[in-house]
Amino acid sequence: MSSSLIIPLMLAAMAVFMFVSVRNQKKRAAAVADMQSAIGPGTRVQLQSGLFGVVVDASDDTVVQIEIAPGVVTEWNRLAIRESVTDTPEDDGDTQTYDQDADDFRVPDSLEGLDGDPTDSNPGRPNLDKSSDESGDDKHEEK
Repeated sequence: MSSSLIIPLMLAAMAVFMFVSVRNQKKRAAAVADMQSAIGPGTRVQLQSGLFGVVVDASDDTVVQIEIAPGVVTEWNRLAIRESVTDTPEDDGDTQTYDQDADDFRVPDSLEGLDGDPTDSNPGRPNLDKSSDESGDDKHEEK
């Protein structure tokens, strides 16, 4: 008798899951529609591509004109708008602060005291140029 209850319970669980997911999807779609309908000239937006701009003309229901740089106005589908952006960035804890004490170091005034040849373009690598090899010059002079 317990095996006859498994199938109806599974169907009921699937129905509840589908109802909840459809309900959440409708809420998100309504929020996006409200945001896109509230956009007007002067609103700073971020597009789905990650591009930021300011809305210049939003009189059409399907197309908006966005200024992406001073004097550069492009035409975009209204659905390409991801979100309306405020000018002040939100502090979400991911930003790094600059610590001036951590970068406190002294830069030498001259190259004296540094290891290696200051004119060497490949420090730490052997010089294979035969023209500057002194021991090779001596061998050629003996012959």
